[in-house]
Amino acid sequence: MLAFSSLQVFAAGASDSLSVRLDRASDEIDLSRKLAYYEDPTSNLTIYQIKRRWPELGSKEAPQSAYNFGFSSSTYWFHTRVENVSSPNDRWVIEALYPIIDQMELFIVRATGPVERQIAGDSVPFHRRAKDHHNINFGLDLSRGEAVDLYFRVKTSGAVQMRTKLWSLDGFSYADHQERFVLGLFYGLLAAMLIFSLLVYLSIRDTNYLWYSGYILNYGALQFSLNGLSFEHLWPNSPWWNNRSVAVFIASGMVFVLSFARSFLALKTNAPILNRVFLFMIGTFVLATVAPIVAPDYAPVIRFNSFVAVMAAILVMFAGGLCLYRNFRPARFFMLAWTALLAGMLIYLFKTFGVLPANFVTEYAIQIGSAFEVILLSIALADRLRHMSQEAQKIQREMNTVLESRVAERTAALESANRQLEMLSSTDGLTGLFNRRYFDTHLRKEVFRCRRRGALALIMLDVDHFKAVNDNLGHQAGDKCLRKLADKLINLVQRETDIICRYGGEEFALVLPYTDAVGAKQLAEKIRASIESDLWFEWEGEAQSVTVSIGVAVVGSGSAVEPDDVVAAADEALYTSKTEGRNRVTAMDVSGHSVGSAEVKPQLAGE
Repeated sequence: MLAFSSLQVFAAGASDSLSVRLDRASDEIDLSRKLAYYEDPTSNLTIYQIKRRWPELGSKEAPQSAYNFGFSSSTYWFHTRVENVSSPNDRWVIEALYPIIDQMELFIVRATGPVERQIAGDSVPFHRRAKDHHNINFGLDLSRGEAVDLYFRVKTSGAVQMRTKLWSLDGFSYADHQERFVLGLFYGLLAAMLIFSLLVYLSIRDTNYLWYSGYILNYGALQFSLNGLSFEHLWPNSPWWNNRSVAVFIASGMVFVLSFARSFLALKTNAPILNRVFLFMIGTFVLATVAPIVAPDYAPVIRFNSFVAVMAAILVMFAGGLCLYRNFRPARFFMLAWTALLAGMLIYLFKTFGVLPANFVTEYAIQIGSAFEVILLSIALADRLRHMSQEAQKIQREMNTVLESRVAERTAALESANRQLEMLSSTDGLTGLFNRRYFDTHLRKEVFRCRRRGALALIMLDVDHFKAVNDNLGHQAGDKCLRKLADKLINLVQRETDIICRYGGEEFALVLPYTDAVGAKQLAEKIRASIESDLWFEWEGEAQSVTVSIGVAVVGSGSAVEPDDVVAAADEALYTSKTEGRNRVTAMDVSGHSVGSAEVKPQLAGE
């Protein structure tokens, strides 16, 4: 808010300190400190009444800075006297630097002739201005040696601010060129950030970028209207809408500001109570966006929207500070961004009060501050996205570790289950020995190994008269007999490379790698004798004994035979043992010849 004080203003004959004197060096004059004012609460006075009564109505003290009366329903009159003492320029432009005044009238009173009247403002058609320029302006023809009295009548629904300058025509054109260049940079930056944030949103679908894009769009539209550029370029023939657009953009902009801050600061998690306050404020601004369009009286609406916007801005700063206090990392850049905007506003305010000198930085402090705010908010979004990505990667790594651990556990369990299943699939359920399926697979491997090196022996044994056991004592007795026989074989065959299988029914098979004919035959004889003497089982109180017939097949090292040939040879030897009286051992090689043992030192397979 600009400070103000009263100014001594007079009609003809006013003191030199309150008049404007133009000389050869005059190119830019600040009229703001050369104005006297009068507040007309009734808004009924005419220029003729004001001119006649100005010595008694006008303020008596010069202002230290431009007048700023804030929101007021009164009409304000301002006066100064301008005299061209020696300037060769006779064409001048009066520029009002607050472009959203609804209606400003200029009355030029010369020594002779009628009162000249010009009117401009954001509720007056744009073509009524002296120059096609975004700021309110008036033309003034003033020849050398001529003096005029200037009366300004201001009536507006917004704030009454009288930052006014008097320019030579060439000076005005040059300043306009410079200003448009700066504004072009500012709005170009906003447009670039808007396009960038929209593209990022379309790429990653992060709603923070959507709210941020809406904020930039509304803020740019608001600044465009506050600078008077919207009225100049977008809707020069719509003063009604131009007069209300500022209030609309203030409200809609705060919807996006609050939504962005709420989402960016994660208030739902970091500050649940404050999150509900934000939701209420968002709803309020949604209604406030519509109010300027439907309300019959615009003045209270713009005042309400402006006041609530200030409260909302304070709320946003409080929320950012709270999240920063609670160590929410993204709040750092968020607070820097809002601090940059606030700093720009304060610098501009201090320039207006005269605390800071007027220069490029102080004149465009708000634009500079808002530009830094937009850039810092973009950095804040990128930092937040990077932080979220790091958190996601951390969670992913933790999940991968847990998943790998679970996969390892499941794999181990599956391997154990597979081993158990494989064991079950290769084990005979009655005796616990390997079954026929495992026997076929293992014998094939050993036969192929035997082709390269080492002998191989296969022992097949069959329980003598086992059918009689089943017929006389029952199948349960037969099963018990087979289990006792399996236990006996396990005790007799100790070498790890040898395997014992239940071949089928009462028939068993022993695969003996690296075993020659002598060793295989001696082991077979040992098994036969041990079973004959020691194997018995009790059934229904009576002891039952069994004997076995054994056939041995031997394959010499390097012999190229097939597994079926080995089985056939062992089976033939077994058949010979049975036909020759049972309870005996018969051995032969795969070719079908009987095998003796006298010439070879015994090599027991069980050793």
